[in-house]
Amino acid sequence: MRAPVVGGESVDIFTAVKTVYSKYATFSGRASRAEYWYFFLFTIIAGAALSVIDPTLASAFSIANFLPNIAVAVRRLHDTNRSGKLIIALTLVGVALLFVIIVSFAVGLYGAVSDVSDAATGGGIGYLVGVVLFVALAIYWIYLMAKRGDEGPNRFGTPS
Repeated sequence: MRAPVVGGESVDIFTAVKTVYSKYATFSGRASRAEYWYFFLFTIIAGAALSVIDPTLASAFSIANFLPNIAVAVRRLHDTNRSGKLIIALTLVGVALLFVIIVSFAVGLYGAVSDVSDAATGGGIGYLVGVVLFVALAIYWIYLMAKRGDEGPNRFGTPS
């Protein structure tokens, strides 16, 4: 399998990880799909390996990679000519949906335990709607990160 070509040069997982870490907290510019997804793959594999060795190391790795993950996601959005502020909006929607899911689950559980069928039914429906909308939000995020970037320069710069 050949490595993806970005801006005339081949990008492999090592180059992508090196690039992301060299731009640890850089929120300007653009990131290619290969750069984003290779770094995503690296963090999943490294996090899983570290969790087998020592869960504390895995937690430290996750905390250390929080900022680079946000930064590369912002640059990825820039590559599709979208503002990085979209991450804030999507995060707020996600948190609201998680709140709906948790409250609906609690209401449904209360209704089931105390034999109040309206609460159990309403809680179950709210839970189901919350989960479906949360999954839709996750699919939209994957779409945004997988979308082809602008070919030429856009308001966030030239392709990387």
